[in-house]
Amino acid sequence: MKSEFDICIIGAGMAGATIAAYLAPKGVKIALIDHCYKEKKRIVGELLQPGAVLSLDQMGLGNLLEGFDAQPVDGYSLLQGDEKITIPYPDHYKGMGLHNGRFLQKIRASALQNESVKQIHGKALQLLENERHEIIGVSYRESLTSEIKSIYAPLTITSDGFFSNFRDELSNNKKSVTSYFIGLILNDCDMPFPKHGHVFLSGPTPFICYPISKHEVRLLIDFPGDQLPRKLLLQAHLDANVTPYIPESMLASYEKAMQEGGFKVMPNHYMAAKPIIRKGAVMLGDALNMRHPLTGGGLTAVFSDIQILSAHLLAMPDFYNTDLIHDKIEAYYRDRQHANANLNVLANALYGVMSNDLLKTAVFKYLQCGGTDAQESIAILAGLNRNHYSLIKQFICLAVFGAFDLVRQSIRNLPKAAKILWDAFLIIKPLAKNELSFSAVLSGYFKK
Repeated sequence: MKSEFDICIIGAGMAGATIAAYLAPKGVKIALIDHCYKEKKRIVGELLQPGAVLSLDQMGLGNLLEGFDAQPVDGYSLLQGDEKITIPYPDHYKGMGLHNGRFLQKIRASALQNESVKQIHGKALQLLENERHEIIGVSYRESLTSEIKSIYAPLTITSDGFFSNFRDELSNNKKSVTSYFIGLILNDCDMPFPKHGHVFLSGPTPFICYPISKHEVRLLIDFPGDQLPRKLLLQAHLDANVTPYIPESMLASYEKAMQEGGFKVMPNHYMAAKPIIRKGAVMLGDALNMRHPLTGGGLTAVFSDIQILSAHLLAMPDFYNTDLIHDKIEAYYRDRQHANANLNVLANALYGVMSNDLLKTAVFKYLQCGGTDAQESIAILAGLNRNHYSLIKQFICLAVFGAFDLVRQSIRNLPKAAKILWDAFLIIKPLAKNELSFSAVLSGYFKK
C-alpha cells in the first residue's frame, strides 16, 4: 500500500526521537506518534557512557548534548570502607551526566524541525496487517479528538519503551524485575571525586552517584528483590544500608534531600532480546531489550541499535521493496545482538557481583591493581570494547583473582575460594547463554 510515509515510529522517547532526528535530514519521511511530548522526569538514562557519546558524534548529533548544563564524566571511582580508587576512561573519551528529560526534549526538537517528520499526538492502539499478515501500519487514538485513525507505512518501528504494548506481537521476550532503584537529587553536593561516576560498595547493596548538572548529583540506591518496597520498608532500608555509608562531604546534601522527600522508585528490568521477525515491523530500544541500569549502558545500547538499523535502512534505494526491508530487519537483529551483548551481560553480571560480599571485595582489589586489566574492564563498561572474549576473560580473571587472594591470606579460606568461583559461574552462565555464542567469543579471541 502506498503511503505518504516511509516509516511510522511508535514512541517519541529516547530511541524513537533519536532515530527520527538522524534519518529525517536524509530525506526519510517519518510519522512520529506519541501520546505526550511534555518533558519527562526519569531517574535513569542520565549517564551517557563514552560509547553513547561516540555514537551521537558519529551520527552528527553530538551538538544535542549542549545548552542544558550536561556535565562531562571522566571515569569511575569505587569506594569501600576508607579505601577509594579511581579509573579513568581510556584515552580522550568522556561520558556525560545530564537530565534525561531535558536531553530528550533537545532530541525531539531536532527531529521535529525537519519537514519530513509529522508529529502525531495520540496513543498507538494496534498494528495493522494485510491479508498476508504483514504489518502495514498502526491505528491510534488521536489525543485532541479521541478519534481512531490509521497510519500506513512500509516499515513500522515500535520504540515505546519499558512497557511496550506491542512486545507480545513482535517478540518472545521474558521480562523480569531484578531490583528497584530509589532516586534522589542532591543539590550542591561535593562528591569525593568531581566529574566521576561513584560506586559505593561498603553497604549490603550498592548505590551510585554522578553529576547531572553543575549543582545537582543523582543518587541511585539499590533495593533488592522483585517486590515494590513500601514506604516504611524503604525508609528503614535507607537508614540501615545507605545513610551510614554516605561520605562526609556528601552528608549535608543527602540529609537535606531526605528531609525534603520526593525520591522516586523505579523497577530495574532484565530482558534478553528474542524478536519475532515479521514483515513490515521492527523493535528498537527498551521495547526489545533491557539490562540492569547499574552500569549506565542503556543509552549506549539504544544509540548502537539506531546506528545499526539506520545503516541498513539507508542502504536501500527506497522503502517500497518489502522483501528488501525484511532482509534488512533480519540483518539488524543479528548485528545488534553482537554489538550489545557485552553491555547486557556486564550490566546484570556486575549487579550480581556487587550484591555478593566476596565478589564485591574481589572487584575492588582487582581494579585497585590497575594496569591493563583495569583499563580493559573500564573500556568494556564504557561501551568502547565490544569484544566478547575480553568480557569473558575479565570475568574469569576476576573470579580467579578473588579466589587466589582468599587462599593467599589463609588456607582456611579454601571453602570461600571455592564459593567465589561457584558464585561467579552461577552469575555468568545464564547471561552468557542468553546473550553470547561460543563462536562469537572464539571470534573475539582471534580479533583481540
